Amino acid sequence: MKNKVRDILADKKVKLQELTAQAEAAVDLVTKTISGLELVNQEIDDTVAEIDKYSAELACTRVELSKNRTHNAAIIANFAKLLEVPETESQPVAS
Repeated sequence: MKNKVRDILADKKVKLQELTAQAEAAVDLVTKTISGLELVNQEIDDTVAEIDKYSAELACTRVELSKNRTHNAAIIANFAKLLEVPETESQPVAS
């Protein structure tokens, strides 16, 4: 009977070692998965930051282009006024 108890005890110790190894492997897998996802999130953050930077630069460029267009439109209007001839001046003088 003692040998049977020892055999059961030995079997349970072996089973405990197997389960401990499985648990450690599972924890290792989860830890690696978490690390991998953290790296992916860091890359996402970096990409978003890069997009934000370029978006800000594009917005500034758009503002400058709009200012330049407005300035050009004012110059065009001023030159157009110079070309306007009043109706009285454009009629031939009667002799």
